[in-house]
Amino acid sequence: MLPGMPDDQLEYALRTVTQARLLGLGIPAFAIGRWCDAWDAEAERRGLELGQPYWEDGIRWILSHVALGEQPPP
Repeated sequence: MLPGMPDDQLEYALRTVTQARLLGLGIPAFAIGRWCDAWDAEAERRGLELGQPYWEDGIRWILSHVALGEQPPP
């Protein structure tokens, strides 16, 4: 984590940047939060730690599901 930045602020910032990237990649705005929540649940099942690699993996995971025509969980 970055020195001087609380973990929760860093996580919020990384999630916000990820959401902006997903929007730029064509993911509909209404679905982005739900996809990020779904990734959080998947990452927790996998035992992944929060941080920049966490969200890079999340973007790939989300895009792979979108490519298959899936919708985010409600």
